[in-house]
Amino acid sequence: MHLSKKIGIFLIATLIFFCCKKERFVIENLSGNRIHIVGHAGMGFHNLLPKNSYEALMKALNLGADGVEMDVQMTKDSVLVLFHDEDLSPGSNMRGRIYDYTWSELQHAYHVKVGSPLTYSLISLDELFSNIPNLHRYSYTFDNKLHPISEYDSLSAEAYINTHINALIRIVEKYDLSKNANIESYNTYFLTTLKQKKPNYRLFAYLPFDEGLEIALALDLYGITIESARITKEQVQLAHQHHIRSAVFDANSNGKNIEAIRKSPDIIQTDRLEHLLKTLR
Repeated sequence: MHLSKKIGIFLIATLIFFCCKKERFVIENLSGNRIHIVGHAGMGFHNLLPKNSYEALMKALNLGADGVEMDVQMTKDSVLVLFHDEDLSPGSNMRGRIYDYTWSELQHAYHVKVGSPLTYSLISLDELFSNIPNLHRYSYTFDNKLHPISEYDSLSAEAYINTHINALIRIVEKYDLSKNANIESYNTYFLTTLKQKKPNYRLFAYLPFDEGLEIALALDLYGITIESARITKEQVQLAHQHHIRSAVFDANSNGKNIEAIRKSPDIIQTDRLEHLLKTLR
C-alpha cells in the first residue's frame, strides 16, 4: 500500500474517532450533580405522537425518561385536562377553550396531528395517573395554563385560579405526588396562594431569569423554569448559590440538548428525548 494511501486512511480513522467520541460533561447542580431528563409534553413538539397525549407521555416514560412535562387546563366543572393551546382548534377536532366545556362534553374530543391519520383522545390528569404503572418512579411537571378569563365568565380571575389550585391539590393528594410533582406557573398570585396552602410542594416560577429568581427567593420556591437560550451557565450557578433549582425547556434539537447540558441545570425538558437519554446515560 502506498504511503499516501496509508496516511489518508489514518486521517479518516482519526477524524471518525474524534467525531464519534462522546463529550464528557461536568455536571454541578442541586440534584446530586445529575440532570433530570424530562420529556416535553411527552415526546416533544415535533414527534408524530400529539403533545400531551397519553401515548406520548407513556412512550417517554417507557424509553427511560425521569419524568414528563404536561400542559394543564381546567374544564368548566373543575376537571384538569392535558392540552397546550388556549383554543382547542387546530390541535383537536373541537373549537373553543377547555374552560368552555364540562369534562363529559369533552369525551369525544381528540388530538389532531397533521400528517397522521390516527386520533388520540384528550386525557384528564385523573385518568393519566390511574393508568401509569409504577407511578411514583417518575416526576410530573405541571405547566399550568391559566388562560385569561373573559368578561362573560361566571368566575373572576382570582376565583378561577383558586378553583384551579384546589383541583390540582386534590389530584396531588389523591395520588400522593407531593414529592413527584413540579408545579410551574408564570402567575404570582397562583404561586403565592399555592405556597400558602401547600408549603411543601415543589413550585417553579416560569418567568424571565431576574424576575423569576426574585420571586423564587421572595416566596421560597423550589425552582425557576426558563427557556434554555434565555439563561446562562453563570445564571444557573447564581440560582444554585441561592438554593434555587433550574429547569430549562426549548431543547428542541440535538445541538440545543448539548448547549443545555453544558449549563448544568437540574432539569432539561427536551423535545429530543432519545438523543438526550443517549448523551447522558
